[in-house]
Amino acid sequence: MAIEACADLRGFFQGMVLEAMRRRRVGAEAETTEYVTDLLVACAGTDGAALLERPLVWMLDDAMACEDGVRMHALCATGDAALARSGLFAAPDDVGYLTEVGKFAYRGAAAEAQRTGGGSPVALVELGEKFPEFVEVLAEASALGDVTKALVRRYAAQGVDQPKRCLSSSMYVSTASRDGRS
Repeated sequence: MAIEACADLRGFFQGMVLEAMRRRRVGAEAETTEYVTDLLVACAGTDGAALLERPLVWMLDDAMACEDGVRMHALCATGDAALARSGLFAAPDDVGYLTEVGKFAYRGAAAEAQRTGGGSPVALVELGEKFPEFVEVLAEASALGDVTKALVRRYAAQGVDQPKRCLSSSMYVSTASRDGRS
């Protein structure tokens, strides 16, 4: 299996997300596809470690206690953490809990945006409605890119600093196909 550096990380992940959506037969607005792609890019960079740092229940509690204007962003961050954890890292037993937190957070963020007069962002509404489908999209995109979950779990289990160091500077991807041929 050949491994090469990926110069266009966003393009790489966008291709993986679109292919995973096609395979899973998940329809979404372009804004939602871009949001999920950007989440994967963040996971591959230094921002990704922040998604692992705190328990979701604490993130959600803090988000709900935030003042207007800040609450929406905190709820988005909680939804992002739930989506990344459930689609990329979670054991099957944890996905149900993560899904409920993620749906609640994205729906709350969308409602908060609408309440504060900014309209209802399409991506947040769609992620709140189709959260389980996007968990599967992230899992499929991860598998398509040969981004090994076991390696990511190993670094995550060793502490937050490992994912930061491992994934921050660049992303390496396999050029081998799923059946082992290049």
